[in-house]
Amino acid sequence: MEQPRVIGHVVSVSGFRLKVELSADAKSSSRATPDGVQRAVAINAYLTFDLGAGTHALGVLSDLEARETYDPTSDDELSLQLTKPRRVASVQLLGTVKQVTKGKWKFDTGITVLPTLDTPAEVANPDILDCVFGQPPQRNRPEGWAEGDFDFALEIGHQTGDENTIVKASFNDLFSRPLAIVGNTGSGKSYTVASLLRSVIENAAVGAKVGTDPHIFILDINGEYATAFLKADEQNYHRDPNEAYINGKKWTLPVWLMNSEEVCEWLSASEQTQQPVLKAWWAHLKSGAMHAQPKADYLENALASAAEMKSNLTKMKKKEVASNVENILSFAVAGGLPISATEITGVKAVTDVHSSFGPMTTDKVSNPAAIAEALTKLERAIQAASENQAPKGEAIASGDTPIYFPRAALSDTTSLAKAASLEDAPRIDQFLTTLRMRLRTRLADKRWSVFTNYENLGIKNTSDWFKSLGFTAGASRVTIIDLSMLAHEVLPFACSAIGRVLLEAREKLAAGQRYESPWVIVLEEAHNYARPSRQDEDRGQALSRKAFERIAKEGRKFGLSLVVASQRPSEISPTIISQCANFFSHRLQNPDDIDHFKRIIPRQAQRLLDQVTVLASGEAIVFGSAVHVPSRVQVKIPSQEPSSITSAPFADWAKAHTFPLAEVLNAWGAIEPHGAALGTLAPIPALSNEEDDIPF
Repeated sequence: MEQPRVIGHVVSVSGFRLKVELSADAKSSSRATPDGVQRAVAINAYLTFDLGAGTHALGVLSDLEARETYDPTSDDELSLQLTKPRRVASVQLLGTVKQVTKGKWKFDTGITVLPTLDTPAEVANPDILDCVFGQPPQRNRPEGWAEGDFDFALEIGHQTGDENTIVKASFNDLFSRPLAIVGNTGSGKSYTVASLLRSVIENAAVGAKVGTDPHIFILDINGEYATAFLKADEQNYHRDPNEAYINGKKWTLPVWLMNSEEVCEWLSASEQTQQPVLKAWWAHLKSGAMHAQPKADYLENALASAAEMKSNLTKMKKKEVASNVENILSFAVAGGLPISATEITGVKAVTDVHSSFGPMTTDKVSNPAAIAEALTKLERAIQAASENQAPKGEAIASGDTPIYFPRAALSDTTSLAKAASLEDAPRIDQFLTTLRMRLRTRLADKRWSVFTNYENLGIKNTSDWFKSLGFTAGASRVTIIDLSMLAHEVLPFACSAIGRVLLEAREKLAAGQRYESPWVIVLEEAHNYARPSRQDEDRGQALSRKAFERIAKEGRKFGLSLVVASQRPSEISPTIISQCANFFSHRLQNPDDIDHFKRIIPRQAQRLLDQVTVLASGEAIVFGSAVHVPSRVQVKIPSQEPSSITSAPFADWAKAHTFPLAEVLNAWGAIEPHGAALGTLAPIPALSNEEDDIPF
């Protein structure tokens, strides 16, 4: 009986790898079957092996060889010369398929029964291939879901060499957990990103809704995604140096979005002397009180000082105890702790201990237990006063809260001195001179204008900023954050602030709402701001890395995920890569990048990854939890393509074109104002008379 699908039989079973001796008529890479012409004896062809009871093992052909000799023993001197070459194919098993109804199959990655010797190897029929590649696993079924589809089979392309086999992936799984898209420049990463995201916004059930918030934020550091997502009349917007843009409109990252850690890194504040003052000043600016520190901060300082004093009592001298007690009480009273409260709670015992010292000496205190007990009573009183100041459910503003303050407040260094005065200004004011200088330098440096131009753009509060990010009625589902004009030093600080603020915004949601309206951040060219930790890494790089590592590790719980696109996967933080559940690997040439991937992918995909050096542009090896099995895919071209075209020197140099130098200098900001000639020196500004200027 003729079996048109059979191309050979099993001659070796070793673990989950089989060897198939090909039949004499199985010579062509394709074979005519009842379902049409299919791939047969070819690398990456899919074969099935009948296990009985309607179940088949599925495998992929990975190697082909022709043996002209046969060694019956291990003795190298004894071999038999074959009259015909013995043609053998190596097959890697991937899972099992079971027929549910006629023409409908179900795939399972588990293999409980292995094919035996002489089991026929058959070309997989189209129904089986559709089950494996066209019906991906369904993920993330919502709690209490009763009816309707909760996941979608998102088309990502077709099998390389087989346009009839469409490859689809779980929509939920691709965008709920980190996804990595890697490959050399020109290999098709940008097209893959655009293809996936265009599939989202063009989906009738997801992307066609009107009046919804954005779900996807692209950190576009090369300015190439406008053509893929904006309307034709919005794509060619003018870009000024040192500016950021949202969907073609000028945008800002207000400096008041920075938390205490970020502003300390931004101004390179020293840890021991400048950071405490800078953090207090940052909270002071965000409190809205420009002439006095908020009471809550005074009470917080009092509590911190009391706790530190209690831990060091046995080492302190009487004079130090007296000075600390005075500071704690002054903080407490300034924070609104009434004098009557200090007397009622017995805090007066502390001042009694102070007055009993007599002459101020440097001897150690003789009654640390009594002082510790009095400090504990003081802490309780301060805690009670702090709770009374903040009604239940009302958040207390701190340096980490994104609260607007005027741009002019940054230039007022007297407010910095007021923050310092709380920490014994005469002693540390000498250390603030360099901090003031750095602050003035940052404000004068146009490269950092994206952090200080918020008033020019009408951003007066956090709500205004989120609206500028795209949270308005009828906004696009994809928000393109064009950071291509920012300086290399500024970029990590900007990326860090965006990632952290978006994560913290979702963290503020009630537990039951965190999974609603999830967001995705696309990290284009992620190796520029999400590098592995290094001893000599820049402060901005460290902030950015930590921000996206935290999203990679914890974002899933809050409905925030990442798409990580990069040319160098080995130069991305291992923490981020290790959290990726799915991978699109375009062409890679660097051995370090390839080895890096082989260490983290499943064994069944490792032989397939051997082909990563010969992938054509637009081809990718796709594997992960969003698909049943790893496969080599030709990614479909997006309906709107990104601006990521490789130059054609032969065709272009043959034309009489000149380099538009004037346009470049204008965009660079290198042309002097008022029509001054290039190279003309600008007049040297007069030195400021401020008392803390550095005379060099």
